[in-house]
Order: sequence, then C-alpha cells, then structure tokens
Amino acid sequence: MPEPMPLSRRVIYALGSAGWQITDRIVVTIAIFFYLPPEGQGLVPQVSEETFLGVLTVFGAASLIGRVFDAGADPLVGHGSDRSRSRLGRRRSYMIYGLLPMVGLPMLLYWPPGAPGSTLNAIWLTAVMSLYFVFFTVYVAPYLALMPEIARTAKERVDLSTAMAVAGVPIAIFGFVWGMGIDWGTAAGLDPADAVRAIVVASSALALLLCILPILAVDEERYCLSTPSELGLWESVSETFKNRPFRRYLVAQLPFIVGVNMISPALIYYATVILGRTPGYIAKLGGVLFLTTCLAFVPINLYAGRAGPKRTIIICVFLLSVSTGMLGLLVPEVPGGPGDARNLAIAFTSMVVAGVALGGFIVMPNVLIGQVVDFDAARTGANRAAMYFGVQGLTTKMLYGLSNAILAWLFSTWGKSPEEPLGVLLVGPVAAGFCLASTLLFFRYPEAETQRLEEVRPHQREPDPR
Repeated sequence: MPEPMPLSRRVIYALGSAGWQITDRIVVTIAIFFYLPPEGQGLVPQVSEETFLGVLTVFGAASLIGRVFDAGADPLVGHGSDRSRSRLGRRRSYMIYGLLPMVGLPMLLYWPPGAPGSTLNAIWLTAVMSLYFVFFTVYVAPYLALMPEIARTAKERVDLSTAMAVAGVPIAIFGFVWGMGIDWGTAAGLDPADAVRAIVVASSALALLLCILPILAVDEERYCLSTPSELGLWESVSETFKNRPFRRYLVAQLPFIVGVNMISPALIYYATVILGRTPGYIAKLGGVLFLTTCLAFVPINLYAGRAGPKRTIIICVFLLSVSTGMLGLLVPEVPGGPGDARNLAIAFTSMVVAGVALGGFIVMPNVLIGQVVDFDAARTGANRAAMYFGVQGLTTKMLYGLSNAILAWLFSTWGKSPEEPLGVLLVGPVAAGFCLASTLLFFRYPEAETQRLEEVRPHQREPDPR
C-alpha cells in the first residue's frame, strides 16, 4: 500500500491548479477582450467581426477549431498516461512534457503578426489556440488523474478538492482584476494593448512557478495507488462509456459547461457597456465573488459530508442559473444615472449568489469523478483515472469553444456597445437556461450505484457457465 501523502505535499499539489487556471484565463477570458474589444477602450479588433455560415465569427471559429484539437488530445493523453510505466511517474512525466508549451503559448496570442482584421491574424489565433489546448491537456489531464490516486476516501477527496478550490479562488478573482491592471497600465502611460501584454507576461511567469510545484511534490511511487491499464485505446474508451454513472454525470455536466463559460469573459462587457464603468470595475464585482466563495467553502464542505456530492451539486448549479439569470434584469446606464443604483444592486447580488454556487461546484465534480473511477476500478481491476478525465475532455472541450462561439455571435449580431447592448444583455439569460438544464439532468446521476462497489468487483461475479 502507498504511504499517506503528507498534508504539506497535498497543499503544494493543490497550488498547481491555480497555475493552469491562470493560463486558461489568459486564453479564454482576456483573449476575446483583446481580439474583440468593446468600443472606447483604446483597442482595435484584431480579427474580423463579420459572421459567416449564419452564426460563426472568426474568433468563434478559432475557438471551436482549437477545442477540436483539444478534445482529440484528451483520450490519447489519458490512455498514454494510464498505460505509462515511466520512471518519472505515469502522471508526472506527461506534466513535465506539457509544462513549458502550456505556459508559453498563451503569450504569443498577444503579438499577432498581421494588421488588425487581417486573415493572417485569424490564422495565427487559430494555430496558437490549437497548440495551446493540446499542451494544456498534456499537463492537466494527468494532473487531475492524480487526485483520486492521492486521496482514496470520500472525505479525503472532498478535503483535497476543497484545497484545490481554495488555491483556485484567487485565480477566479484574477478573471476580474486583470481589468484593473489595464487601468493601472494606461495611467502609467502604457498603450492599452501594451498594458494587456504586460498583464499576460506577468501572469504567465506566475503560472510557470505554480505548475512546477505539483511535479516536485508528488512522488507517485510512494504516495499513489495506481495500477497501469492493459487495455488498448479503443477498448479503454469503450469500457469508459459502459460506466453508467459516468455517462449520467457527463451528460448532466454538458449544458453547465456552455453556460458558465459564457459568463466569465462577458463580465468585463457588463462592467463597461451596461454599467458604464472602466475595465477595472470588474475587480469590485470580483471582490464580492471572492469573499462569498471563500465563505461558502466550509458550510458546503460540511453539507456535502451529510447530504452527499449529488445533492450538493444540484443545489449549486441551480443557484448559478439564478445568478446568471439576474444579469438579464440589467439595463444600460451611466454612473449616477436614474437606473444606476438598481443596476449595481442586481449585479452585486448576482455575484453573491454565484459565489455560493461556485464554492460548491469548484469542489464537487472532482468528488463525483472519484466515485466513478472507484466504480470502474472495481469492475476492471485497473486505475484508469486519466482516461475518465480524457473522455470527459473529449466530450466537453468543444463545448468550451461553443460557449465562446455563442458569445462572439451574440456580440456580433446583437451588439456590444452602449448604443447596441442587446448582445451583452442576452448572455445572462442564455447562460441561465443552460445551467437550469444541467440542474435537471443531475437528478439522474445514480450516486447510490457508485457506492455499491462490492457488487461489481470482478472476483465476486458469477462464473461464466460457458
């Protein structure tokens, strides 16, 4: 049996999640602002804003293509990691391979080689995004697969997932305060584009430091319970989809992913276009979200221990549908105008409700994946955690691209300026609809089935009469 992993090393492992989340924010949240900026911010669109095929924009198409490469890499990386016998560790070796490209490629997005709106910039955006997402998977899928191998009981997994969530909370706030960095940079005399680039370079350096930490902290030979898989690629994928609890979990998660990933990059548009503030104002919204999420971790951890992960995640996803739906009640206004106080009350209340919801949703998915991985290990005798994260990525990563494509389409079709704000105003209600659908689907997740492991262990099955 492996040794229990010391608390200090678990904390260091958890800090790695903050690192790869930083790179994700650089590519998903900041890039759309840089390439399709709202009017009046001193930036020019770097790619065409015209739509084609009825619904696609250049930015949306680049996001979708990048996610296709991302999704294709997931099962391949998961399968390779599950079968690896590297002396560096079957998870750590892949994390080492993916580290530098995952951290370095996002910076290239902010130095497009062509003129604003050019085809060359569109090609550059698509190519860099595609490469980034592949190496993101090379690092992150094995990183996440370590979680159920390090933490082997339900309580340990809730605690470790909570630690990862706590580590990631400042990065969630980073999704807001980078706008304040633009204000500081321009006040110091930087061009707005150079202010964005300074934020990206500094953030990438921090991401590199954080992502190195789990590679140093986790000694798989000492601390991980893992049996390499002997299944072939297609057999492994097929076996994964045969896991009924996993299928139900996966289907329930899909609409939530679309909805929640529309909101984060849209908030700076709510701050500038609807509330009439500067980009830095999203730091105030983020402060409320940060405080509420932090306060929610402890009660949600305790509630999950009594009620179980399934009930907890249902409540949290429903609350997120409420909070995003509230954003549809906003109306464009200038600071101090007749509707400004009402707008601010709605916006900050939405952040409070979202903070409670995120406090649970940041933690619970990893716990549910731990349940289905245990269920699979009982059936197959091997630990295939990376394949589960890989298949999850295969079916969900393109939805990240879809959420960006929907966002770009709403902005291009219905507007993203104070004169034409409908595209921004529609983001909240559309996201709420996706989150509500996810809430209903999570009711079908068979949590009790994953807890009856002894009934599915291979050695306890009836012998084949043939």
